[in-house]
This record gives sequence, C-alpha cells and structure tokens, in this order.
Amino acid sequence: MTDPQLKTVLLISGKVLHYRVSVYNYLWRRFREDGWDYKVLADCLQSNNTRPVRFDLQEVAFGFRRYRQVVREIKPDVVILFVHLKEFVLWPLIHWLKWRRIPVVVWTKGANLDEPESRLRYQLFNYVHTLADAIILYSANEVERLKSRNRVKAVAANNTINFEEIPAVAESKDEIKKEFGLPFKKLVLFVGTMGLGGERKKVEHLIEIFREIEREDVGVAIVGSGMPEALKQRINPRNTRYLGTIHDPEDRLVSKLFKAADLFVVPGHIGLGLNQAFYWGLPVVTEGGNQPPEIRLLKSGRNGFMVLEGDVAALKEKVLYLLDNDEVRSRFSEMASEDLHREASIEGMYQAFLTAVKTAHAGRRAVQSP
Repeated sequence: MTDPQLKTVLLISGKVLHYRVSVYNYLWRRFREDGWDYKVLADCLQSNNTRPVRFDLQEVAFGFRRYRQVVREIKPDVVILFVHLKEFVLWPLIHWLKWRRIPVVVWTKGANLDEPESRLRYQLFNYVHTLADAIILYSANEVERLKSRNRVKAVAANNTINFEEIPAVAESKDEIKKEFGLPFKKLVLFVGTMGLGGERKKVEHLIEIFREIEREDVGVAIVGSGMPEALKQRINPRNTRYLGTIHDPEDRLVSKLFKAADLFVVPGHIGLGLNQAFYWGLPVVTEGGNQPPEIRLLKSGRNGFMVLEGDVAALKEKVLYLLDNDEVRSRFSEMASEDLHREASIEGMYQAFLTAVKTAHAGRRAVQSP
C-alpha cells in the first residue's frame, strides 16, 4: 500500500542481481526518510538471492503492455530506467512515459563498455540520454561519454555496495584459513563469476602466475562459478584452491575469506569486487584494458597496482612485491579503506539518486558532479 503523503519513484529494471538487493534496501529506507516511496518493477529476481527483500518488488516478465499496466496502477511521480538497450521493452516504454509526461531518469554507464567503438550503440545511447530528464552515471568518469548537450543533466552515483550489511567477522585469519583448508602464510583472493564475455575476468592469468610460483608460503583462493574445465586442469594444487560458488544469507563465508586474505587480484573486469576488497583493506592488483567504471577507485601506486593489459609477468611481479613487503602493503591497505569511504559510500550513491529524482520531478536540469 502506497502512503498517500509520499511521492513515488519507480525503478524499472532487468534481472535484480543478488548484490543489488542490499543496495535497493538502503535506497528504499533513505528515500522514505526523504518523502519518497521507492518501488522496483523487474523482469525477475536472481534465483540464488539469499538476502531479504525489504523494498516493494514486483516481478513481471518484460513486455510493454504488462509494464504499461503496472505503471498505470502505481502512478509514479518519477521513473528510473535501468534496462539494457537490447531489451525491446525499453523503446516503446520510454516513449510512452514521455508521452504521459512522467519524468524519466536513466541509470547508465553512458555507453556499452564492452564495445565502446560501436557507432550504432553510441547513437542509441545518445538518443536515450536525450529523451531522459536526468541521467545517473556509474561514475564521474563516464560524463565524457555523453554528448555535451546531455552532460548538464547528469549526476555521478559512484557504483558501490551497501557496506552496512557486510557482517562483522570475529574469527582470526589463522582460524579462517584452517576452516577453508588454506595452509598459506600469505593469501591472494580472487572472487568473481568466470566464463563470461570470453573469460573477461582473465582468471587464467592468475592461474598461470601460481603455476610458476614454487614457494609454499604464498597461495591463492579462487571463488566463483563458471570456471572452464580446461582451466581447472591447469590449477597448481600446491598453492591454488578453487572453492567454487559461496553463498549464504549474510555473505558471512565470503566475508571471512576477504578478512583472511592479504591481497585481492582479478586480472580483468574487476567490477564491484574492488569495492568489497577495499572495504576489507585489501590492496588490489589488476590489468588495464576494458575495465568497468568501478576501476576509477584504483590509484596505481597508492592503493594497489594496475599493469598493462596482458602483461602477466608484471602482474606476477606486483603480486609478489606486495605480498613480500608488509609495510608497503599496510600503507596501501590504509589508503584503500580511506579512498573507498570518501569516494564510494552507499550514502553518496543515494544522494546522487535523490538529486536526479528531484531534478527530473522539478523539471530542472541536474548539475554535473565534479
């Protein structure tokens, strides 16, 4: 039931991924505190989600007529569109919303970062940006992807996770390593879904590094689904442990691994794993190349290292350098935590959303974030 005293903001989304649930719970609470009822209309909720859903969620399979009917029933004051351009429903829906004079906010990376050189996609993104009353970007770095006429209505909501719901871990590093069977003095952690986009996480580079390392005091734990069978066969059993998928309602198990680790290494497409690593004070080592917006948090030489794309030798060098230099690693750890809380807090993300929603509702253009 909608509170008649609240204005309504409706987020229309594709699949709600499990890590977004905690973020949407936070947005729901903070929007209500500021006089808005936050609702989500989504194609579906990720099936393995274990987090409680506190926000108002309707799961409706994509279809313009179905979505038009739900919007008519909800009567939102503002709609946030978080739908891929490849989804057909986006195109009639955004034009219908404009025809109904319902303010539209587009939440976007600003471009297809997997194919940034595609002129067709560039034109389609620009068309949608022009229709929008306000634009929410994944980071301030994406402003340059917009045409100049659309930049004035863009705000940067640095993409992040809800740190308030990350559980405290009482166990010591040694206790956690014993629990997971990790007999290493120094531990590297990889967390991510593998097997996507031509193996865009580049876990094979990490596996090859540890095939070359003969030391018994350092090891790597690899967490996530989708590792190809061929790569599993390449694992060095002396210093590499593949733990597979780890899920529990509070993310307690994966949080234990972050606490036990000394370094976070995802060679490619690091995503929000970088934010989670920085929360636990882990320096990050990765490669350059086609990285997502979250990479803006990484300051090479301050809170981690970025080597040239495909330079596995340099990746190995930086990994061993940080593992072997406790003082440097400790300094990087402090900077990682400091940078995260300054530049990618969940409250900062919410404030950008609120600015965009208020701007669209008032019919004004947003002021671009610095």
